[in-house]
Amino acid sequence: MNVKLLAQAFGIVGVILFVLSFQIKSNKKLYFVQIMANIMFAIQFILLGAYVGCFSLLICIVRNALFMNRRKWKFVDSPVTLIVLLALYLLNTILNWNAWYDILPLAAVVSATVAFWTGNPRSIRTYNLFIASPSWMAYDICVGAWAGVLNEAIGMASIIVSIIRFGWKALGEGGDEFEK
Repeated sequence: MNVKLLAQAFGIVGVILFVLSFQIKSNKKLYFVQIMANIMFAIQFILLGAYVGCFSLLICIVRNALFMNRRKWKFVDSPVTLIVLLALYLLNTILNWNAWYDILPLAAVVSATVAFWTGNPRSIRTYNLFIASPSWMAYDICVGAWAGVLNEAIGMASIIVSIIRFGWKALGEGGDEFEK
């Protein structure tokens, strides 16, 4: 099988998982499903030779695992955790820089990480809708990750559906219902 076609197949599985993630009201479950999706997209990027995107997603897997367990691991809420994650993203970008578009995953993961760190469902969806998803979409176009382009388009639509479904006010402060 052609490597590029195989890369797109992994991407399609990632698309399905990401779409499902934004229809989950619980942040903890959203993080878990996104971990699975990020694994699929990391494989897609490595097959396409898009190393900044691949390693950014691997760091996102660690990030999501941390935030998924923030009630058990109190250090996750520390600004130090946020700073370490942001430093890892920056280091990855510097070490794996190949082209101008390698800045796009950095913009995406930094904005999403800051939003996830807040724990606020509204912030998570807003940052993903207006910064992270458009940045990933542009990167996907540049590296030929067509399933990723589809993912971001569907993901942005899915975020809008979740806002309509749960209501903007319900997504404001989080609370117990979103932490399950």
